[in-house]
Amino acid sequence: MEPNDLQKMLQDCPLLIRMNDGREFFIENSEFITVGDYTTSVLVDDEGIKRHAVLSLMNITSVVPHAPVTGN
Repeated sequence: MEPNDLQKMLQDCPLLIRMNDGREFFIENSEFITVGDYTTSVLVDDEGIKRHAVLSLMNITSVVPHAPVTGN
């Protein structure tokens, strides 16, 4: 995924980011994601605790805009 494409999608939060290894990251708010040239840094909710993850843009397979809240 290109950084500019992901940056444009941030206005459609919440987002669901799917990786090529099957992992999914639910982004609640555009304030919880920073897009760089090759990676993106995200804060995700892990059973009530905010966790940090660094994702390679090259390994993102899809981004679902306006994703519904998942029931973790």
